[in-house]
Amino acid sequence: MAQSRTDPPRTGPSRTTLSRTVELVPVQRTLHGDALFSAPRTSDETLIAEIARGDAFELFCHRFQTDQLLVLRGAIDLVVLQNRQLRRIPLREDEATWVCIPPGVPHGAINRGRIPALLVNAVLRHGPSDPRDYEPHPVPPRFRSQWRRLAVA
Repeated sequence: MAQSRTDPPRTGPSRTTLSRTVELVPVQRTLHGDALFSAPRTSDETLIAEIARGDAFELFCHRFQTDQLLVLRGAIDLVVLQNRQLRRIPLREDEATWVCIPPGVPHGAINRGRIPALLVNAVLRHGPSDPRDYEPHPVPPRFRSQWRRLAVA
């Protein structure tokens, strides 16, 4: 079992210095008696999201926040739009991995499971919250056939 670690304090990088690369980070865990603890993630806000079964053909794109997602129950295929391609990132409760989505990266989810997926989002803010960041946008027409292929893969 990996040792617990504490994330270093965030220094508040400007939006221009942030990476536009999605990062996968295995969850660091420690066992204390019968309790399994994961290492904390630095965040400005913590949200819980439930992803219903199906594929919504929706993308979100945040201007001034990094999403740090972890599946707590169920499984999803996170879909990110990078380098003019949709990329599928499978996330499952039994393979605990944080996925960090920087500002400006469009992303959505496909839940092909039998139950809704439950996720935690440890949000890092890089500027003021914008209500438009939480409005879904339809998958652009040129990517819809690729999205459909991902949904049945």
